[in-house]
Amino acid sequence: MDFLASLPVPLTISSRRFLALWDGWRDGALLPRRHRLDTAALGDLLGHCLLLQIRGHDDMPIRFAGNTIRELLGAELAGTNYLDLTAPENRRRRADLLLTEVAQPCAAVIYYWLSFEQGGEMPVELVSAPMLADDGDMASLVVACATPLTGSGDSSIVERASYAEGDGLHFINIGAGLPPGVAAIGRPVGEMQ
Repeated sequence: MDFLASLPVPLTISSRRFLALWDGWRDGALLPRRHRLDTAALGDLLGHCLLLQIRGHDDMPIRFAGNTIRELLGAELAGTNYLDLTAPENRRRRADLLLTEVAQPCAAVIYYWLSFEQGGEMPVELVSAPMLADDGDMASLVVACATPLTGSGDSSIVERASYAEGDGLHFINIGAGLPPGVAAIGRPVGEMQ
């Protein structure tokens, strides 16, 4: 399977570039190990990246959040639980989806419509892919990259409620197949291959 040739057509150039880097870190394996993550190669994408550690259904700490994400959201996310970014009623679904991504394993794309405190909206495409810890045999990390689809027009902070739920989640086959039809937050999951 040629992973890069099979990527969904609608993905942005930045998302494709991120997934191409992730694919290179695999070095022929199904999943890359944490030590292969090359922050220098990410270049301008680094500010848009997140690294999550998947410890359990209620414990998914953010190990790294790029500067652009911190500035946009108006908060430092590193060290916080990723599940705290969503509404309480969405926590279980969000955890299930991340656990599915690492268990399958597969990549994913989801869209957020970020609303600004001063008005306006910015759609964001978020792609993610699993990784192995350096000392583990099962995926326990997810690296992600957020790409704005339009400019915000100002330097406003994003309203927290606007990133509580994503839309249009699709799993992407990385060579291990896709999970069975799992309902995404608000919508059924579709296959993007």
